[in-house]
Amino acid sequence: MSDNRAEQIIQMQQQEEAKASNFRNLYQQVADLILPRENQITGQRTSGEDKSLLIRDPTALMDLDDMVSGFVNVFFPAEQLPFSFIPDNVAFRNVDKFQKYLTMCSEITYQKMMASNFMLQLHEALSSNIGLGTACMFSEWNNKILGLNFKDWDVSHFTFKQDCRGFPDTTILKYSLTARQAVDLFGDNAGKEVLKAVNELKNESKMFDFIHLVRPRIKRNVMLVDNINMPFESLYVNIKEKNIIEEGGYEENPYHIPRWKKSSFEKWGRGQGTAVLSTIKELQQMHKDLLEMGNRYAGHMPLEVVDANVEGEVDLSPDAINHVTERYSINPVQANALGSFPYTKEIFEMQRDIIHRAFFRDVFAPLADLPGDRRTRLEIIERVKQAMKRLSGPVYRLQSELFNPVITRSMLLLIRNGAIPSPEEAGVPELAGKGFGIEYTGELALALRDQQARAFQQFAAFTAQADAIFPEEKPSDNINADKAIRRQARSFGVNEDDLSTEEEVLAKRDRRMKMIQSQMAMQAAQTAGQAYGNVTKKPEEGSPAGNLMGVGK
Repeated sequence: MSDNRAEQIIQMQQQEEAKASNFRNLYQQVADLILPRENQITGQRTSGEDKSLLIRDPTALMDLDDMVSGFVNVFFPAEQLPFSFIPDNVAFRNVDKFQKYLTMCSEITYQKMMASNFMLQLHEALSSNIGLGTACMFSEWNNKILGLNFKDWDVSHFTFKQDCRGFPDTTILKYSLTARQAVDLFGDNAGKEVLKAVNELKNESKMFDFIHLVRPRIKRNVMLVDNINMPFESLYVNIKEKNIIEEGGYEENPYHIPRWKKSSFEKWGRGQGTAVLSTIKELQQMHKDLLEMGNRYAGHMPLEVVDANVEGEVDLSPDAINHVTERYSINPVQANALGSFPYTKEIFEMQRDIIHRAFFRDVFAPLADLPGDRRTRLEIIERVKQAMKRLSGPVYRLQSELFNPVITRSMLLLIRNGAIPSPEEAGVPELAGKGFGIEYTGELALALRDQQARAFQQFAAFTAQADAIFPEEKPSDNINADKAIRRQARSFGVNEDDLSTEEEVLAKRDRRMKMIQSQMAMQAAQTAGQAYGNVTKKPEEGSPAGNLMGVGK
């Protein structure tokens, strides 16, 4: 018997899919040319089918792959911690015990994410996000592997809704499972027909369609912590039987939907592939035309035979023979004419350069277009920094819609499942239930913060010069050196463990002051001793010199 809620969810999924039809058609065109892995958006393809038939020139495909690989490497470098948690409360940021706890959380979260399938799924999600414009990543704690698990979903599987801020908060996922997979996931609740199929060996691979709906829960008892009172509602629907087969909830939204760039009036994103789709199409046609011209010139030109009569239609196919009354009356390709190949090559390079720029080749392949005598380390670094700043808009959106939610949820999942001590267990109960931010320290994030570091250096140099002009006011007193140095260290990506704590800094300064005082006392004693040696009269008792020399003791 069908469920009214299940029917409403199925209807919602169909309506949202219909609304997304224009974008899905656009994404299909892009995927055919640069992302064949995901070219089953508006139709199904046969398993094992050759997906490269439409791709004559693979420039855009290779540029997308280079950009995705480079993006992953500069945002999550293997040789350093790429992010760190910081308290939302500014007063907590300079408290050593809070910073140590969050540093530990950052390190464990990163280690556990790297030990999972995160990097693999991130690569696939970014391919969709950069190439098409929209992606979807699912994050969870998997009890079977006792670790984090991630899943990238292709555009053909999901639709979504936005909240009043334009942030994706509702995900409607439609996908297929075999009867065996469905029973493994849902058990006896998978559905009568699913259970019937799984009991027959020949039918256990029969496919069934399901919907997973996740959305903010409207009615909940905040005093209860069970699944049906969590902030996000989770409903699984068996489409064929129109039943809700599982109901639960999540503490955070497990679906993360980033958009590369987005119009104010559209909820689906537009990627670099959609931005240069017309150029990619032109390049494919140019490549086809060039090969056809080359084939005709290489001994396969249509031939002419002089005859008094002309019979039939003109045939311009390779090796065709046409009967004409006057030579060179057709001239499909002039014999011995090479064509303007240098000019053709220039057009090719012009089109390819547009695609290279669209996929930020100067950022992610900085050596490719530099001649050998200009490949100095300084120039490459500066070129990359300048080029990276053009990525600021998409990067900030990625941080907001993908990286921040994924990393935050990963840490909270690790705390709930005992992989990270809770704030109470770690002796910092003040952080329990408090918000925190994420600061990125990868190469790309540092390049985007480079201007702040340069601004401080220029300001510090300016105040040093101003001190000489205004010695009494001493303008450099306006700089909080300790805070500035720590902030600069984070901007440069310095690990928090490499910095002295506040207590260690004070202890160093105290030792230094005591050493200076001791040296001053020794210098004073030497000066007084020399002065006494030059005096023949014995110092009087109680005088400074007498006290120094111990007279009367």
